[in-house]
Amino acid sequence: MTPTTNRLFSVAGMGLAAVLFLGAKDFPDRAASAARYIYFLAGVLAALSTIMLFRSKALAGQLERWIRSPRNFFSTIVAMIGYGAAIPYLGFFLASALFMPALALLLGYRRPLFIALGTGLIVLFVYLVFVYFLGVPVPAGIWEG
Repeated sequence: MTPTTNRLFSVAGMGLAAVLFLGAKDFPDRAASAARYIYFLAGVLAALSTIMLFRSKALAGQLERWIRSPRNFFSTIVAMIGYGAAIPYLGFFLASALFMPALALLLGYRRPLFIALGTGLIVLFVYLVFVYFLGVPVPAGIWEG
């Protein structure tokens, strides 16, 4: 990416961090721990975007190749859009359980045991942290009754 593109993305990252930070202020009191997590994510995003901004200024004369495989990059983008569209209908956990193995296969991973194990562990971790411990409601989709 060019230094100008790096600067543009770093400023966009800072803007997204600000939106996350301001959005977390509207969380209800019962979701205070979830709001703290969003504040943490916003802070990390702002810090990384700031580092990227200063690094792009330092490397202004050099070009870096950020996308090594355009096919994998665009496959990931399309899969993420499909995942986002499927969540309201299938529910978060079913959509995630379908998305992760599909993306792994699109990116060329072919070890089914590791794909299934990784998917299961990530979905379980998200359930335990967000649903069980923090009480954050996730979209239920077709399971909503």
